[in-house]
Amino acid sequence: MNEQKIINEALRYVLDLLEKVNHYPYHNINHTLDVYTRVWYLCDKEYIYLEEKTDLLLAALFHDTWFTETYFQNEIVWAKIAREYLEKISWREDRIKSIENIIFATIMFSEAKNKSEKIIQDADLDNLWRRDFMVKSLLIKKELKIIARQDITIQDWFKSSYNLMRKQSFKTFTARKERNKVKKENLDRLKMKLI
Repeated sequence: MNEQKIINEALRYVLDLLEKVNHYPYHNINHTLDVYTRVWYLCDKEYIYLEEKTDLLLAALFHDTWFTETYFQNEIVWAKIAREYLEKISWREDRIKSIENIIFATIMFSEAKNKSEKIIQDADLDNLWRRDFMVKSLLIKKELKIIARQDITIQDWFKSSYNLMRKQSFKTFTARKERNKVKKENLDRLKMKLI
């Protein structure tokens, strides 16, 4: 089957699946599409083609589908949802395992073992380094309060966001080149809120 057709069908499947969590302020269809779009862009810029690009795009689509079953991070659910879908369409086992590994690389501060994992990490955390960072950050805070029942003070939120941003670094040349200036600006904005 044509790989573009596979991607399009998986996109429709995942969007239907994510409808049940589309009321989440952050981990909703928009976030998945943000990651998917950024993965596509980074694949082109980092010269990733054919099967590897398709597997990365599929991983981007499935990377947060576990929210449809549980809010709290659960790698078993991650693997199960993607695997069940991919087995149903007779995807090769070696490629399913590759997609699972790419998805697992989105666990915060995981070590990226290859270029595909570097791309998914940069794409998943791309919102930290964009001009709309503060809006996205506050959506995550709101989601934690509403869905996970975690009420974090705004000062503590800014402090933990600042610490996260200081620890996180880009893995791909493209992300470093395009986002480092905004990264510094966002860190400065957060630092001002901590004074």
